[in-house]
Amino acid sequence: MDKPARSKLILLSLILLATGIALPLGGRTASAGYISSLYDNIQQFRELPQEVTELKDSYNQTLQELDRARMNTEKLQQQNAELAEQNRQLTQMVSQLQEAEAARKRGAERLKNVAIAAAALAAGYFILIRALRFGMRRTNRF
Repeated sequence: MDKPARSKLILLSLILLATGIALPLGGRTASAGYISSLYDNIQQFRELPQEVTELKDSYNQTLQELDRARMNTEKLQQQNAELAEQNRQLTQMVSQLQEAEAARKRGAERLKNVAIAAAALAAGYFILIRALRFGMRRTNRF
């Protein structure tokens, strides 16, 4: 071999040797991050069933709370209907009581008017009798 080819071969060997030494060193750093990342991904993948189970439990709990809320809403609607009916009945009773009170007041007013009229008639009768007596005495004196 001649010298330039030999020197090129040596130079190429040195470059390959340096690259061969440098790549694994740099690769270890890169592979350590890769392995760590791969390990983290595997851990996350292993935790997925647990997270899915937790999500299912949370979903089921939310459904149960929704059912309870729906039942409470139905109970409240039923109570509201019952209270509305009671309110209607009470309003009807108040109306009847007001009508009865008005009838009682009308009866009391009539009774008062009758009493006043009777007293006025009695007073008028006595006044008329007195006036007639007075008039008769006056006419008998002449």
